[in-house]
Amino acid sequence: MATQLQIAANRRNALYSTGPRTRRGKSISRINALKHGLSAEHVVLFDEEAPEFERFVHKWMRACKPRGFIEQQLVERIAICAWRLRRLYRIETDLFNKCRTDWTKGETRLPIAIETTFFRAAANENTLEKLTRYERSIERSL
Repeated sequence: MATQLQIAANRRNALYSTGPRTRRGKSISRINALKHGLSAEHVVLFDEEAPEFERFVHKWMRACKPRGFIEQQLVERIAICAWRLRRLYRIETDLFNKCRTDWTKGETRLPIAIETTFFRAAANENTLEKLTRYERSIERSL
């Protein structure tokens, strides 16, 4: 249980914590909790383009030719899952490239093999395990 003195101190400190006030600060802080976007509430994230996603969904609609509301919803779900899987593959590629760059930075030897990059990436806080878990989840949803 907090004492009255602690409560008063918390209230005084809260006056200093007003959050971002400028438009730029607000736009930066709105993505503070975003880590990878694989389970994001919004389908299109800050580094992706909404028109590109709309074209992607349209291609799925043309290819599947859904009839009726339920089929349209299912095709839309397929497109969303496929979009997220594309993001996952992009993250995985970037992870390998970063590990490879970090590993060879400042060295003059030949480029390292993908196997070495894989082991370096896998040792990095179970990152690949987490990516695989998200991939399985998205594929089950698909």
